[in-house]
Amino acid sequence: MSSATTKPPEAGQSARDAWRETLRRMLARLHYAVASDAFRLSFAVAVFLGALWLLRREVQTASPSAIQAAFRATPPWAIGAAVATTLLSYLCLAASEQLALGYLGRRLAAWRVILVTFVSYALSNGLGFSLATGAAARLRFYRAWGLGGSEIGAVTLLAGAAVTLSGAVAAGLALLAIPGLPPPLYGLAAILIAPAGLWIARLPKKGRLLPAIELATPSLKTRLGALGGGLLDWALSGLALFVLLPGSSADQFAGFLAVFILGSVVSAASGVPGGVGVFEAVVLSLSHRFALPHETVAALILYRLIYAVGPLSLTALGLGAYQLGRLAQGRASAGLRSITRALAPPVVAGLAFWLGAGLLLASANLSVRLTPASSFLAAFPSSHLVSSILGVLLLLAAISLWRRLEAAYVLTLLLVVGGAAFELWKGLGLASAAPLLLLGVALAPCQFAFRRRSAAFHDVASAPWFAACGLAGASAFTLALTARQAGDHTRQPWWALLRGADAAGPVGVAAGLAALGLLVAVWRLLSPSRSRAAPSSPKDIARAKAIIAAAKAVSCDAFLALLGDKSFVFSPSGRSFVMHRPIGAHWIAMSDPVGPPDDRPAMIDAFVEAAADSQASPVFYALDQDSVPDLIDAGFLIHKIGESALVDLATFSLQGKAREDLRHAVNHAQRTGLAFEILEPNDPLTPWTELKAVSDAWLAAHHGHELSFTLGCFDPAYLLNFPIAMLRGPDGVSAFANLVATPDGRRLSVDLMRHRPSAQHGVMDALFVSIILWGQARGFAEFDLGMAPLSGLESHSVAPLSRRVEAWVYRSAERVYGFQGLRAYKQKFGPHWRPVFLATSASVTPAVALAEVGLLTQKGLDARSIR
Repeated sequence: MSSATTKPPEAGQSARDAWRETLRRMLARLHYAVASDAFRLSFAVAVFLGALWLLRREVQTASPSAIQAAFRATPPWAIGAAVATTLLSYLCLAASEQLALGYLGRRLAAWRVILVTFVSYALSNGLGFSLATGAAARLRFYRAWGLGGSEIGAVTLLAGAAVTLSGAVAAGLALLAIPGLPPPLYGLAAILIAPAGLWIARLPKKGRLLPAIELATPSLKTRLGALGGGLLDWALSGLALFVLLPGSSADQFAGFLAVFILGSVVSAASGVPGGVGVFEAVVLSLSHRFALPHETVAALILYRLIYAVGPLSLTALGLGAYQLGRLAQGRASAGLRSITRALAPPVVAGLAFWLGAGLLLASANLSVRLTPASSFLAAFPSSHLVSSILGVLLLLAAISLWRRLEAAYVLTLLLVVGGAAFELWKGLGLASAAPLLLLGVALAPCQFAFRRRSAAFHDVASAPWFAACGLAGASAFTLALTARQAGDHTRQPWWALLRGADAAGPVGVAAGLAALGLLVAVWRLLSPSRSRAAPSSPKDIARAKAIIAAAKAVSCDAFLALLGDKSFVFSPSGRSFVMHRPIGAHWIAMSDPVGPPDDRPAMIDAFVEAAADSQASPVFYALDQDSVPDLIDAGFLIHKIGESALVDLATFSLQGKAREDLRHAVNHAQRTGLAFEILEPNDPLTPWTELKAVSDAWLAAHHGHELSFTLGCFDPAYLLNFPIAMLRGPDGVSAFANLVATPDGRRLSVDLMRHRPSAQHGVMDALFVSIILWGQARGFAEFDLGMAPLSGLESHSVAPLSRRVEAWVYRSAERVYGFQGLRAYKQKFGPHWRPVFLATSASVTPAVALAEVGLLTQKGLDARSIR
């Protein structure tokens, strides 16, 4: 082939590289889209609706009476076997947890491991949201028993990895055990089992599971134990459902286990809370060879009660009983209160959810009584209407209980006490009222866990409050009247009465509309009351100033508390504070918690609780690395946002080639008659008028205006707290800065820095060098040049959107404060660089938090009005 027709190798390589880059960008964009909250929510809703459609199709051949008959025909031994296998399954999970702890070199008493495993998996299985429920339970228990945040994360990941890997292996082994398996499924089984071979045969000698912890590879015995425990857990979990299927034989278990694992995986991946409906749809649609549809439906209902609701109920009873015991003894454990405060809301919310769902299912005439409480439906003419309203009210209360709202606590107690009293009064017996009483017993002693403000109690006398109360009262009155007149129509749930007069008649429609109005009013009254943080008072500022003075180690940023533009949260001990400002749905804390290091965890918890009480997410901006471990332990995500320049004053010198420019600036200032002066705080000779003129000229030259929050502004009331350093010559003040010194005399810094635009070149270099030498002579160890923010952030097209927004903020701020040149300027002083961090909760996007910090920095902007 001639050279004229031969494609150059370089051209082919270039085309391949371009194709790879295009593919990489497409995959990156797909990853960021899939990871978004909107996509996950839309996906979960779509999967749930698909599951409902599939369930409706599958149960069309199963009459309600057949389901109820199968439900009642389940033999007691099968229920007992399901309970026993469930308990054994939880013990296997505890064994995996113990192995993970041993992997980290931690040993805990067996009862503690069983307790934390049971509670965490009860929450995960009953509610879903494993990171917000099961992982949170582990965090609270293990922190109280001395484990650090990284260790807790490692235990969670290791135990979870063992269970996940064993699920794939169990599915593969189950497929191989099915007689007459089609050949393609043998390949699938081999793929599922293959990771187990790698897990057993070859692993790196060491691995960094988390940034803060490096782990040695576990021994072969430990790896086999973790895999075996996981396999037993999956087998026992599947067996708990299998024994509830009538007529099933042992040779069918392998095939059923494969179906069970598939349903579990699909429900977990769906994002639907607890996999409700998704798991049932998958298992029901693939179980025709094991049982009839109505038998499978009855078995699934019992399985949910035993495997999900049962452990959740035991957890609730344990919390309530233990708390009641402590109250009866007149003493309370701080650790217990912390654990109860974290666990009580999701536990009782889960019980309220399942109880409400059971009442709704029963009121929809499915004739399947999920709880004894629904047995009153057949006894009273208006029971279906009442049950449907009570069910929706419990679902609304469950959402608000999860959010720790105080009004939800009161409403739920009223509902369960009233419902239980109603059933006892009608002679239905204690067994019928038991589920309601269980929820009440678990909830009653845990009032301190529900402290967040709600519209019902904190928006009193507002127009929406009057409207909601009026709607609730009118709806309840209308229901009371129509319940006696609607006759058989009140045997329908409330939503059925809204179909029209032909279906229910005018009175029935009125009852349905009244029920809808009541639910809307209750939802409004249960909504959060978004309180505003109290502005700082002179008393608060004086208290903060005293804490700063007493602290042994604080950053120079702590003195920004004296600006008067922030609110304060103080620790329970009163030895620490966090300064912050609210903006939108976030509380932005400026810098680290100020106070003794041993009080920092309590201070962080107090700030998180205070923000949560106002329905806000907490954020910490400009953190030093010393605070990072405590924030990780508290569940925050850490993001590096820049680096702070610290000059070692013990070694700083103007000698050498590297300091030539600084020497020249100092010498030139001296030759032109500029003298370095220090004016102490409250010095009557401070030329405030002249300093104000210098400041205004500097702002005008930079087309800027006064800022605050993250740095000081020209305010004599603020500057009076600090010494003022300035260079003054024959023509007056050329440059000045206020000096900030930590109480321990270790670190010196400047906050506000201004110079005349007409001042000679290098005047700020001369001022900084003079301050450094002044601090050096007085024994300071470090001079803090401040942060070079947002440096090194990605801005290319495939970087995460949050990173690109952060980089845009960085470039935009360059116009006034020259961030990109800031690091180069500070580098001439020979500093060492210390990382600076942003800490956010999982629900907060870092780019949004940084943009809000920028808004808060604008002086004169009332951030509390930004919603």
